[in-house]
Amino acid sequence: MKKRTTFLALTLMFPLAQAADNPPENEPTKLDAFELPEVEVVSDTPLGATGLSREKVSGNVQSAEDEDIHRHEALELSDFMRRNLAGVNINDNQNNPFQPDITYRGYNVSPLLGTPIGLSVYQDGVRVNEAFGDTVNWDLIPQNAIANIDLIPGSNPLFGLNTLGGALSVRTKSGFSHAGSRAQAYGGSFGRKAFEAEHGGYKDNFDWFFAGNIFEDDGWRPFTHSALHQAFGKVGWENDDTDLDLSFTFADNKLNGVGPAPVSELDKDRRAIYTAPDTTENTLYFFNLKGEHRFSEHFSMAGNAYYRGNTTDSVNSNTGNVEETCETLLNLSECDDGTGTSVAPASNVANRIVQDGAGFNVQATSTLPILDHDNQFTLGSGYNASRTHFTQLTQDAIFSPSHATIGTTPFATDVNVNGENEYVNAFATDTFSVFPWLHLNASAGWNRANVVLRDNIGTALNGDHTFDRLNPSAGFTLNPLKALGLKTPLQELTAYGNYNEGFRAPTPIELSCADPNAPCSLPNSFTSDPPLKPVVSKTFEAGLRGKFSDALQWRMALYRSRLNDDILFINAPGSAVSGYFQNVGVTQRQGGELGLNGVWKKLNWYLNYSFVDATFRTAATLNNAVGQVNVKPGNHIPAIPQQTVKLGAEYEILNGWFFGGDLQYVSSQYLRGDDSNQYAKVSEYAIVNLNTRYEVTKNVELFAMARNVFDANYETYGIVNRNFFKGGNPEAFLGPGAPISGWAGIRVKFE
Repeated sequence: MKKRTTFLALTLMFPLAQAADNPPENEPTKLDAFELPEVEVVSDTPLGATGLSREKVSGNVQSAEDEDIHRHEALELSDFMRRNLAGVNINDNQNNPFQPDITYRGYNVSPLLGTPIGLSVYQDGVRVNEAFGDTVNWDLIPQNAIANIDLIPGSNPLFGLNTLGGALSVRTKSGFSHAGSRAQAYGGSFGRKAFEAEHGGYKDNFDWFFAGNIFEDDGWRPFTHSALHQAFGKVGWENDDTDLDLSFTFADNKLNGVGPAPVSELDKDRRAIYTAPDTTENTLYFFNLKGEHRFSEHFSMAGNAYYRGNTTDSVNSNTGNVEETCETLLNLSECDDGTGTSVAPASNVANRIVQDGAGFNVQATSTLPILDHDNQFTLGSGYNASRTHFTQLTQDAIFSPSHATIGTTPFATDVNVNGENEYVNAFATDTFSVFPWLHLNASAGWNRANVVLRDNIGTALNGDHTFDRLNPSAGFTLNPLKALGLKTPLQELTAYGNYNEGFRAPTPIELSCADPNAPCSLPNSFTSDPPLKPVVSKTFEAGLRGKFSDALQWRMALYRSRLNDDILFINAPGSAVSGYFQNVGVTQRQGGELGLNGVWKKLNWYLNYSFVDATFRTAATLNNAVGQVNVKPGNHIPAIPQQTVKLGAEYEILNGWFFGGDLQYVSSQYLRGDDSNQYAKVSEYAIVNLNTRYEVTKNVELFAMARNVFDANYETYGIVNRNFFKGGNPEAFLGPGAPISGWAGIRVKFE
């Protein structure tokens, strides 16, 4: 690792020195910070080949380009979303920057098994939710390969499975769109060292783009060292009618996290941990062939074919079910649980998940007018299949004084299972312009999911499950200023409304762990279980958006979304580490969003506010680590803060010297597991971040960033648990936020 890091650092420093020795004469600084780009076309399908003009989109779609992400000096995609996009919040329950649990409008998308996933994520038209648990590994999306993103709200049926609360569409760079070279190196707090490089270009009809990242960080809490190695490449061919691209994404990452710690320990030391280790290693090979051909002015086809192979190896430490305090940990191999039975005080669980997926997606689009009215019709279909091999091994262990586990027996195989997922979908969508100021949209998406499990040890886990559903959508956009011919201070005003439905099939991990009489541990210990019902979402949204000028834009939205047969992980009575998945009736998320962004002279700024009211709508009897919980209609769903505020700005102090910052406010939230809302909440918090950059020359830029500059003590997440080291007493466990930190670096770029 040290040799690779040194080599890349020297590679980056050479063009820096060369540029510094040959500065351009009388070259004006490019004020790219003060552009306010209007994204005219947004994704209307996962392939996003044609897209839909923004004036016809009946939803509060939030878009960003690569320059927006760079301007924030965001560590990775989820960090940018947390600091900028309305409705997005992070529960940092692993305390690793690449393993965040993201909520959007009260729906989750996370890399952690057991989290109810309510968002779909696409990279260049390929759904990257993992087949085994619908999770999303953020560390497998290389940030410096991202060209732009769209965060699409609602239960849009065109985006298929898991699109209960929204979809995230990520499109990558190409040599035509991002010609030139760029490299950067930076370091600072927590032993962080990061190196990035990218190059794109084209010749005649051919283009190419390559990017690579090396990242290493010791973390600010013990046992949180991480190392990432990411690579992305794309080659393409394009003429006036045809565009072909073949891309490859590779990642070899090792992530270490530690979960929330007891309040009693955090009061003594903000760096305190509960147990360790919690290690995840991801290795990805992802090939994607994508193409589009325009047959005529009004007819085109697009499609992709892909292979995605991901291997995840993890080791997790767990406490035993010991009720009494084990005071001597290092030399103790057994503890008495108070009943005269000797048990191991800890265990290690090792898992390997090998997932191989392949498939194709195709769509045809017609923009042929109907009776001289604009019309865009798209018909599409896809077939996606994956195979998963899951193995789990456990060993008895003891704790060291630092609460790290030490194995005392060999690992023994508990689970060896194969899973097959087969997803078939078909969809149609049409947007018809009744008048230049009124546009109607109707869509329908059919999804069929077949999940097969085969037990390699016995037959208990064998099962075949099939789910299918047709989901509708309808909406409109209206420009009243055009309709009435009014002249107002508003340059543009659009009103919209929509209704849509989405669908999520139970995953293999949920189907194999749904029996309350045979609970399993996470990541999973499988048993033969009764089937689960699929989750169905129904969403209404209405809003307004517009602009007073090209330099001042605004938007607002109201929404209500209901889930039928929501699936949650329920703790077994009195256990913090085992449980089962269960349908829990009806849940609801409703709220509103307000956004402003603008440019004033040398100031670029934005403000986003979000309100989310997430509640249970039916009574249910659940369990947490302490015991039984009786949920009533109106109880708030835990781990979802009601209010978030994002405020950011950047100002050019001197020619070529930019200074910026952002603030995130997050209101209080209930502890996960406190479904009846009986415990004290996780406190509200606000943090401030600062960035600065200085253009030394046209090609060389120095930059620095500081996080949590006021060194606030705050927590992003909490859970109800029993403290093994305090006799099993119930206690709130909180996930502490990182203290003040800073990094600085240098960047070179050549057009």
